[in-house]
Amino acid sequence: MKKLTIENIVKIFLISNPFLDIFTAFGIHMFDFPITIGIIFRFIFCLVSFFYLFFLYRGKQATKIRILLIILISYLLSFAILVLVLKSPESFWYEMQGTFRSFYFLIILLLFWALVQDDKKIIPKNYLYLIYLIYLGGVFVPSLLGIGFDSYEVTKSGSIGFFNSANEIGAILSILMPLFLYYSYKKRNILLFLLFLFILLYVLFSIGTKGPLLSFIIIALAFIIYCLYHLFKKKKFKQASIIIGASLLLIIGGIYFLPKTTFYKNIRVHLDFLEVNNISDIFKSPKLIDHFIFSSRLKFLSNTADIYQEASVSEKLLGIGYTDQNEELKMIEMDYADIFFHHGIIGFILYMTIYIFFLTQAIKNHLHDKDSLRKLAYFLAIFLSIILSLITGHVLTAPAVSIFVALLLIYPKKEEQ
Repeated sequence: MKKLTIENIVKIFLISNPFLDIFTAFGIHMFDFPITIGIIFRFIFCLVSFFYLFFLYRGKQATKIRILLIILISYLLSFAILVLVLKSPESFWYEMQGTFRSFYFLIILLLFWALVQDDKKIIPKNYLYLIYLIYLGGVFVPSLLGIGFDSYEVTKSGSIGFFNSANEIGAILSILMPLFLYYSYKKRNILLFLLFLFILLYVLFSIGTKGPLLSFIIIALAFIIYCLYHLFKKKKFKQASIIIGASLLLIIGGIYFLPKTTFYKNIRVHLDFLEVNNISDIFKSPKLIDHFIFSSRLKFLSNTADIYQEASVSEKLLGIGYTDQNEELKMIEMDYADIFFHHGIIGFILYMTIYIFFLTQAIKNHLHDKDSLRKLAYFLAIFLSIILSLITGHVLTAPAVSIFVALLLIYPKKEEQ
């Protein structure tokens, strides 16, 4: 039996993530559990990570990490005391849940960084490729058989397979998609690549949300432009014409099948609800743009900003939290805004300073990757994680998703295996 080292604990936890999400979905949809297996195991892993970094870690970055942890603890204790003073005891549990979801990312990021800096092999072989296949299969098979959970509770349709949140599974599929396509291509098996591409498109259309499909379009355009640029540069005009032809066929096929998809039906439902006959009319009204493009997130942003404006100085500094007069505050679902309002000026500066530091380090590190296609895939993944955090949320503030953002920020230029 292998020794239970921190590296092995991290590997086991990484492999378990899609299965934790599946157990979580069944716990919520089938048994209505208020506390799920996913929450329990992620909370335990977060505690183990913190304990290891603070008390056991003796690596290169030990001093820096302990200073960061002390600063984080100081802020979180101040926030918790503020909640206890200003809000009812009944609100405390929900406040701490929201705080855990938001700050989970930073603790996991620090753990991964510490281990990678000390040359620990924490990323299982072909991890992102295999984990993506599990997530794809967890949506594709149940959706195909008609036994998956619904993406929406009312009106709109769609299936998220054996997962719980359309936003979270959509974010995972979007952010990891460029690297999955890159590794699929590197297998040099055209039939397998086309099969996975078909399954991916089926899943993206069947979920019914806009984010993953738009992410695919961005990725596809980037890859096609990359390929054409290099082929024209090498004067391989025949291969370039094949790619152009295949791209046109894909576009024509997409236009033909689009009206038959859940995605298109949801667009029609949304337009009918807004009493809009032509999609171009959407862009004539800021209110319609917000409702159709941003799913009313700008309205939630305005409402939360009003609450923040009326808050005390201490709340503006430390955050208004996740409840107001014992009522749960509606999340904006734009991560940067949620972090700012719910954790205040101090919490936001602390959070974003750590995040931006690791983001810039990751970009600098991968700028020198000699594999230009892998570099493109990596930067597309980073770009999507930033944009989705800004526009759709459920990235940095969702533990099921943020763990993959943390992995991307410390991911080596070349696989460790």
